Amino acid sequence: MILKGLVVLLALLLLHKSINISYSLQAKTHPFGTPEFSSRKCFLHFFVGFFFSCCLQRYLKHFMNKNKNFKIVFIFILIESQATHHPDLRQDVFVKDEYHFLNVPGIRTITVYDAFDCTFECLNNPSCFSLNLAASKRADGTLWCELLTSNKYINPDEYHENKTSHHFTYCYGRFRPTSSVEYGQQGAYKDGIYKIYDNDGNSFPAYCDLKSEPGIAWTLVMSWSRKNRLLPAFGKAVLQINAPENEISPNWDRYRLRLERMRSLQVHSTHWRATCCYPTHGIDYRDYLRGNFKGFNIVDFLGNSKCNRVEYVDIRGHKGTNLNVPFWQKKNAWMVHIVSSSDRCKFSASIGAVGSEDNFGFYGQINQKFRCTQAVHSTAQWWFGAHLKKLFPEY
Repeated sequence: MILKGLVVLLALLLLHKSINISYSLQAKTHPFGTPEFSSRKCFLHFFVGFFFSCCLQRYLKHFMNKNKNFKIVFIFILIESQATHHPDLRQDVFVKDEYHFLNVPGIRTITVYDAFDCTFECLNNPSCFSLNLAASKRADGTLWCELLTSNKYINPDEYHENKTSHHFTYCYGRFRPTSSVEYGQQGAYKDGIYKIYDNDGNSFPAYCDLKSEPGIAWTLVMSWSRKNRLLPAFGKAVLQINAPENEISPNWDRYRLRLERMRSLQVHSTHWRATCCYPTHGIDYRDYLRGNFKGFNIVDFLGNSKCNRVEYVDIRGHKGTNLNVPFWQKKNAWMVHIVSSSDRCKFSASIGAVGSEDNFGFYGQINQKFRCTQAVHSTAQWWFGAHLKKLFPEY
């Protein structure tokens, strides 16, 4: 029985792998990198893949419950077959921490017979990053298995010792977050410093705001106090100029990412925002600005009093939604900012303004009624971010 099962499995695996190799070779020689598959090959590839991953899986799962040695062979074959598409899968392992429990939202809780069944389910679910497994079996020989959307590295404060379960962490080499959004996707919810990777694969520390605006994750791009407004990075350096300040030590007083990392975050973001005194006031939408890159790319924008669309703006209590606001940004002159004393476009905050009042940047003329420039230690921030996507549908 074992021999027959192995023969069938290996035959399907070799057929599936040969088709993948053929597809890869054609892709390398095709002028656009995509081979022209015949309908017969497409159907064969689909049928074998579907049968291997769906129909055969049910048979194997029942078969392996009665044949412990076969599990070792199968998991090796499974990893080898998946490595065709994911070369780093050979390094993927589960690390077991006995008598520990991670208290984070779960995908679902299932009934299994052993740790293999539980980890197998996690491998089959792209939203699973770790799992909790009962330490002892029930009277019928089964265990409860909880699949989780996060892990102990993202939520260390929710990781505890206990006497009823073991915790397994999926050590995936491919999780290299490129913005705060990916941490939010995996269940992280505490604001703070996280490791981010740029487009070149280099890591750097960045401050992530994961809870001020539910459903959106923000990465800090720059922050500075009024006392540092005359430094080039916060005065004359436009966003498309490389002008880093303390980029390996995120802080509120004097901080700006280098251009390459700002660009990398931009690629993985849909929105931008500017805030005032975030460390002390958080987000109350007073003296606040938000827009999206599709409607207005603040990084590449250059202009003098040009009307650009924003999603929301508040300056000293003058507010508006989905309207045009006048922006300034000029090389070797001013970083991106608004002049609220101007009545151009469809937004006006001239009541209570001072002459040529600058907001959210540059600060040639300041108004102490504007939160970002209220006092010498008042701060302003620019952020890039995006909405969190739903990781998994209803099961």
